[in-house]
Amino acid sequence: HTYGLPVTASVYFIPSAMSLEAFADGVVALHQGARAVGGVFGIEIPVTEKHIRQYSKQILLYKCFGLGLLFMWACVLDSTLGCLLTLGTMTQGVALALLVRKVLSERSVAGVSRKMLALNIVATTFRSQSTLVFHGYLPYFGVGEVLFPLFDLCVAAIAVYLIVLTYRYRHTYNGESDSMWVFWIAPLALCVGYLTHANANGNRYTDWMWMSAVWVEAFSMLPQIWMSRAGCNFTGVTSHFVALVFVARLMSMIYWFESYTQLALHQYEWGVGLVSWFYPGYSVLAAHALQMMSMGDFMYFYLTSAASRGSVLVLNAKLEL
Repeated sequence: HTYGLPVTASVYFIPSAMSLEAFADGVVALHQGARAVGGVFGIEIPVTEKHIRQYSKQILLYKCFGLGLLFMWACVLDSTLGCLLTLGTMTQGVALALLVRKVLSERSVAGVSRKMLALNIVATTFRSQSTLVFHGYLPYFGVGEVLFPLFDLCVAAIAVYLIVLTYRYRHTYNGESDSMWVFWIAPLALCVGYLTHANANGNRYTDWMWMSAVWVEAFSMLPQIWMSRAGCNFTGVTSHFVALVFVARLMSMIYWFESYTQLALHQYEWGVGLVSWFYPGYSVLAAHALQMMSMGDFMYFYLTSAASRGSVLVLNAKLEL
């Protein structure tokens, strides 16, 4: 009974993915039905059949993401909070997949930061040294111990592929805008990670690497935001990518806000008893808060643009939706 809904959904969705044209026809049919129902109640749906066929690949990507959500819902009914961490990584993968789709269709990497991609790879490299060997920082539901490292590696693989594409289409790469100096980020993250790491793995090196990955990730989107400050135009897909990464990091922040006490260090002191230090959890929350603040102004203009259905100036760049 638990798996009934995802299985039913898969039976409906998977055949339509066999042919992109058939999938577009199915979405158009649903759209026509929705417009008919909306007309009865006086509700106008502005999306046209042309838009659906034009963006059918993006719609298919989101549909696959929805199937993934259904699968996780079926497997993790009693661990809603636990799946947030895996869901956040999955969302980041979808965001990068959108960039791949955009680059391949336009044969252009304009607006994509190579340095942002490199920082994501560094973060995954640090974190994988912990998550592939130990389970101390993995989500506390059974499926998550497999899915989280898998999705994390997929994110890194997509980022590597995007870097390859930036060299393939180097004539479209905005190197002059992707000018943020980022070589200080990894050393700083390693220092902060060493000073504030937890002991969830019981292994000092992997605990250090995991905390360092958290802080590399905290700065990973700065080069992408920097490009907008340097006057690089963001297309709709690039804007959606940044927004999806924000959502992914927000999911991770919610998870750790509820679970940061699990990173506490405990020590028994004679005459005092058990003493706990919570600074590893505070370090994780601070890293997430820093990334939320660095992307906050972008998200404000992004949501404003979405509400107005237009385009506005975002940090000296035009954000198109």
